[in-house]
Amino acid sequence: MPSLSQSKHVRALHRRKERSARGEFLVEGPRVLEELLRTERPVTLVLYTEAAEAEPDGRKLLEGIVAAGIPHELVSDSELRRHADTVTPQGWIAVAPVPRWSWSDFPTPDILVLDAVQDPGNVGTLIRAAEALGASGVVALPGTADPWSPKVVRAASGSSIRLPVLAVAWDEAVAHLRMIGCAVWASAADGDLLERGATGPDGVALVLGNESRGVSGTIRAAADRIVAIPMRGDAESLNAALAGAILMDRLFGG
Repeated sequence: MPSLSQSKHVRALHRRKERSARGEFLVEGPRVLEELLRTERPVTLVLYTEAAEAEPDGRKLLEGIVAAGIPHELVSDSELRRHADTVTPQGWIAVAPVPRWSWSDFPTPDILVLDAVQDPGNVGTLIRAAEALGASGVVALPGTADPWSPKVVRAASGSSIRLPVLAVAWDEAVAHLRMIGCAVWASAADGDLLERGATGPDGVALVLGNESRGVSGTIRAAADRIVAIPMRGDAESLNAALAGAILMDRLFGG
């Protein structure tokens, strides 16, 4: 049974302000927790249910938690739900320090930049797609959904543990991109159409904008090229995560 202070600590991490102040985030479900253990990243507390422990994979996961010396508390299903962001947290909740990344952690100049992408599901899916499609990291500009919110972490499905995710202002980002000779390409509906088989320069930062407003005027003015996806059918637009994945597939890892 978690102490009152532990319970307050976990619930506080549902708020972005508290995550920022404490430098910690919440993990719900076994998948990201398993990735934290696999990569030997620190975990400060685990809450789990009897049903979760009873699963074959759950017993193995708990053994890993015990072996790593991580504080852990058995809780009831109802108590776990009180601490969770989701209705069905899959039997596990963990608290972990937010990974601290810097520009030096980006091994190549193929970078995804998110400009005020606000939907947590889109942000998490884009982080996951960025890892799968060859980006060296993700830059989250102001106005973007918190990369360490429970919803984003779930949608990223472990990618945010492995892939550098850096939250900085545009001025810092563009200064670094120019310094390393990285082209800046922004996505917009009126941009140059990138057909299948298109390739980008050696080193490109792809900027995806807000779901309704697109990239900011400041970024658009600074971009070396504005690009778009050809639309063959009657659909007017694509979901931000889907559009971003298509563009990354054409630009990264070539």
